[in-house]
Amino acid sequence: MSTTTARKPAARTKPAATKSQSAQKAAASKEQKPAPAKAKREPKLEAKTLVEALTTGQAMLLKVRANGTKRSLPYLAVGTEGRAQAEAVAKMREDGQTVDAIAQALNVSTATARRFIINLALAHAVEAGEHDGDWIPGTAEIVVHRVVAKQPKA
Repeated sequence: MSTTTARKPAARTKPAATKSQSAQKAAASKEQKPAPAKAKREPKLEAKTLVEALTTGQAMLLKVRANGTKRSLPYLAVGTEGRAQAEAVAKMREDGQTVDAIAQALNVSTATARRFIINLALAHAVEAGEHDGDWIPGTAEIVVHRVVAKQPKA
């Protein structure tokens, strides 16, 4: 039984640059690259209303589950695609269609169709001012729903 070791290939070397060449390159790079101009960022204006804070992304709506975990809830701002879809689903529901029939017509799950309706109701509640008391300017998280654990039967 014999073992062989592979030889490492010889490292390739470049011819050494003369000092004058490297000095010329350094001088050329300094001349070509002006100092980068720092972009001035406008300070983010603090929102004055809850709707403005949600629309600009300065705040988010939360549901706190019974075990203490948080779930973010979307705010469907006026004029967004999500809002338009939710309003279309709500219109179909008002016309008497079931949630299952709406889900099949839109090719989405029943849970998604239900979420459209629930999220639109939340957006209407926010716009009506029902959650303004829960929001303080500068607050990033607004709890709009808390799930309470069911007590076991004795």
